[in-house]
Amino acid sequence: MDVKLSEEQVQLRDTARKFLTEECTPDFIREIEKSELGYSPKMWREMAEMGWLGIGLPEACGGLGMSTVDMVILMKELGRRICPSPFFSTVGIAAEAIARVGSEEQRARIADIVDGNRVVAFAYQEESRDFDAGAIRLDAREESDGFVLDGTKMFVEYAAAADTLLAVARTSGGPPEREGITAFLIDAKRDGISWTRTPTIARDHHYKVRFDGVKVSRDEVLGEVGTAWEMLEPVVEKAAILFSAFVVGVSEQMHEFSTQFAKDRVQFGRPIGQMQTIQGYLASLIIEIYGADTLTLFTAFNLDKGRNVRDYAAKAKAFSAETVKNTTDVGSQIFGGMGYMEESDSTLYLRRGRQYRAMLGGTEYWEKIIAEELLDRPA
Repeated sequence: MDVKLSEEQVQLRDTARKFLTEECTPDFIREIEKSELGYSPKMWREMAEMGWLGIGLPEACGGLGMSTVDMVILMKELGRRICPSPFFSTVGIAAEAIARVGSEEQRARIADIVDGNRVVAFAYQEESRDFDAGAIRLDAREESDGFVLDGTKMFVEYAAAADTLLAVARTSGGPPEREGITAFLIDAKRDGISWTRTPTIARDHHYKVRFDGVKVSRDEVLGEVGTAWEMLEPVVEKAAILFSAFVVGVSEQMHEFSTQFAKDRVQFGRPIGQMQTIQGYLASLIIEIYGADTLTLFTAFNLDKGRNVRDYAAKAKAFSAETVKNTTDVGSQIFGGMGYMEESDSTLYLRRGRQYRAMLGGTEYWEKIIAEELLDRPA
């Protein structure tokens, strides 16, 4: 694997970093935390104009057809500025799933996503902390003209701002079976759908979404009835790589904050960066960050080559999640008491570090996959 970026990739990175540094400032993030939607529609349109919302989607669907490695480069820059946007749920999961198995009519909606005119929320996880598809209980009762959904979804990002919900429900069987799971693309404002914002340590916009007798047609089924996990598993694997890149970016920025503070902060007549404990903190963290970064890029590279990356995607997700938790935690300690004050920009990263560890399946979920690959793979 050649780790040197191409000229086009350097341009993508530099353009994204310049834009996000200027537009996605700490003050902007604090404003978005208090906003109704949880993201800036203006910034979302600007991201669309730069082609970011179609970067990894097929050209046949209106995307740019760029590689997973290119998406990783962009995701790292979004992570460095902890950019609050529905990019991950809309582009990384929903558009990817539609491009893979959507009907001709459903694939036509990707153009709306690419143009910044459609936001999609991923309604997957439920009240159980288990991320496995076998834990899904949302009931989709079949009727002559379609299905009726009843149940609750948890941790649905941007549900209140979404135009569409990608909801995963059970059409047959029961937990812990992965069979009998079906995906639906549903109008987010349909009768019977309600949501309540759930407070999080990161103060981002997560919701509890309730389905009460929500009627959906057969045309709103994404893929085949009862086989959603076969479609979603590779989508989630790719999403795990992208999310790993995002939190690597978070870790890099937090480490830079901490390193600069260690150089500038004078205590007992010398910069605190000259103290052995601080040096040890910074050295250990950068080793973790480089490891997570390399593993994520390696996994993206192999996915682009068409190779099976189930084990590597799990390793990247588990390792990068622990890295962002450690970096934001230890990095805040380097700031001392200041690192835990609301006025400190580093606190924005600290509050998100632990939550990012749990998103898209906690470390335990991905470690289970790693163990399966190690123990069940034929010799």
